[in-house]
Amino acid sequence: MQPALTGQADEATRARARRTLTDHLRALGTADGTVRLIGTSWLVTADRPAGPTGRL
Repeated sequence: MQPALTGQADEATRARARRTLTDHLRALGTADGTVRLIGTSWLVTADRPAGPTGRL
């Protein structure tokens, strides 16, 4: 696990988190070892139109 996620946790907590994540991913695995996670995301972009003088 990345230190940024677990850096402040003690070793027992990190080990428990690693086991929990591993167990969860194994439960989602297929016979050929593939793990597919269902998810969605939004990518939003925007432009600020120029003002009346043409400047931003």
